[in-house]
Parts: sequence; structure tokens; C-alpha cells
Amino acid sequence: MKDTKQKARKFEVMNKGMGDDRLPIEVILDQFQTEGARDYSLMDSGEGRKLEKVGNFVIDRQCAVAFWSKKNNKDWTKVHAFHQRSEKGGGSWDLKAKLPDFWFTKVGRIVFKTKLTSFGHLGFFVEQAPQWDWFYEKISSAPKDKPLKILNLFAYTGASSVACALAGAQVTHVDAARGVVDWAKQNAALNRVPENSIRFIVEDCKLFLDREAKRGNFYDGVIMDPPSFGRGPNKEVFKIEEDILSLLRAVKKILAPECRLFHFSSHSQGFSPEVLKNLAADILPLEKFSFEGGEMLMPEQGGKQVPSGQFIRLWR
Repeated sequence: MKDTKQKARKFEVMNKGMGDDRLPIEVILDQFQTEGARDYSLMDSGEGRKLEKVGNFVIDRQCAVAFWSKKNNKDWTKVHAFHQRSEKGGGSWDLKAKLPDFWFTKVGRIVFKTKLTSFGHLGFFVEQAPQWDWFYEKISSAPKDKPLKILNLFAYTGASSVACALAGAQVTHVDAARGVVDWAKQNAALNRVPENSIRFIVEDCKLFLDREAKRGNFYDGVIMDPPSFGRGPNKEVFKIEEDILSLLRAVKKILAPECRLFHFSSHSQGFSPEVLKNLAADILPLEKFSFEGGEMLMPEQGGKQVPSGQFIRLWR
């Protein structure tokens, strides 16, 4: 009987909040006005895990690179939710306390609707926060004769889209998953993004690029954070090792002649900053851009920097 109850509980948690991405924007905003947002912080890490304060809740999730020891052992006893990966993909949450279907978390200048997903995600990747600030800074400082047209591929719940739009860009946000695009629309509303400054598209990124090239549409900047593996809305398969070259060649066809911005990040093994730079050299004259690259890092309360992916960014 106990095992049956545990399985039922895990199933309930894995499906917790399903459908809330279709809630009317007004409902999300009303709840946000009532509850407000609380900050995110990385409390500790080690032994393959990370301990995070996500709003009012303490979350224990996997962190593959955290080979070191945990430091604040007492904090690890105060967990509200613990995620365990499954060998078959995804995973499940073990709740130590009752959590709402969703709540609101602030990372830097951006507010996110936050919830537990079966893959162990919360709706944002905090290691990208310095990139969001960079988008905002660069676009805000660009000449104001016309808005920059920015294309955000594999755009997830829209943090980069929000940062660019708040800085004055016209953004096209593309992701293959309708649920996360609806979630991104809610995040845009939470952050008071100007109306009509983000165009939301549910489509396979490669198919969208091919269609934009045929339509003769060009962009002043491209942001991309491709997954290691993904599926499009019609079960199109993306494997980064096999498909990255064809994707970049499609990106090249929609870049404006005076492209201003290119950002490429990855969480995939083997895609170091130098690899990303070499790939970018296939489609852009790097010598005409200011270039930066490195590891994406999550700052911990104790002072450590926890690596979580790689990036390059170009600007002119």
C-alpha cells in the first residue's frame, strides 16, 4: 500500500500545474499582484546536487559538475522539493511540503512564473542571467533610428526575448513547444513588455528559418541556445552534433548584411567556447565583431562559481 501511495504522489507531482500555461494573462497578473515575486539564490552545491532558494521554497536538484563537498549541511535538511532523474528520461519530484502549482521568482530585472516540471526545470536558467543583462545593455545603447530586429531561437520561456524587448528591440520568439511559448507570453506580461514588441511562433526552428529565408525576412541579431536533443511540433528530431551545421547555414540566410548581434550558448558536452567560436566563423566575419566567450556560471552564496554551459557573444 505504501509503494502505491508513493507512486501516486510522484505521478501527481510530475503532472502538477499542467494546463496553467493556458490560463488567461489576466489571471496570472492578478495572482502576481497578490503574491509578488521573491529573489532566487544558489545556497550551496556539492556531491552532484545544488540547493536553491527559489522564491520562498528550497529546492534540491541534480548538478552533474558538482564533484566537491557540500558545505552548509544544515540547509540541506530544509528542502521543500527534491528532484530525481529517471533513466528513461525526465524524472519526478518528491515533495517535502505542499507547494503551489506556480509562483513568481525574480532573477536580476526579470520576473518568472515558476513551477516544477518533470525534467527538473523551474522555468528559467539562472546561469543565463548575465547574458540577459548583456542583451539589455547592448540593445539599449544602439542607435535609436529604428528598432533592432532580434530572432530568439529555442527561446523557451522567454527571458532573452523579454530582455531584448524591454531594451527596445522587435523580437521574434521561436520554440517548438506550445506550452513553453504560452508560458513565455505570461512572462512577457509579468515584465510589462510593450505590446506587439514580441512575435511568438510555435514551430521547429530549422523549418522557421527556411521559411523566413524564402520570405526575404532578415534580422539584425540572432540568439540561440539549442538543446542537445529535441523534437519539433511534428516530431522533427534535432541532435546538436548532427544538425548544428545545417541550422547555422539556415541562420546565415536570414542575417542582415549589417548584423549587429549574435549569441550562441550551449549546455551540450564538447561544445566549448572555442568550438562555438569556430562554428560561428562559418557564418560570420568574426574580425568585424567584438567577441566574448566563456563558461556560464552560477554564483553561490559561499563564493563558488558553479559552471553550467558555455557561450559566445558578438556585437558591432
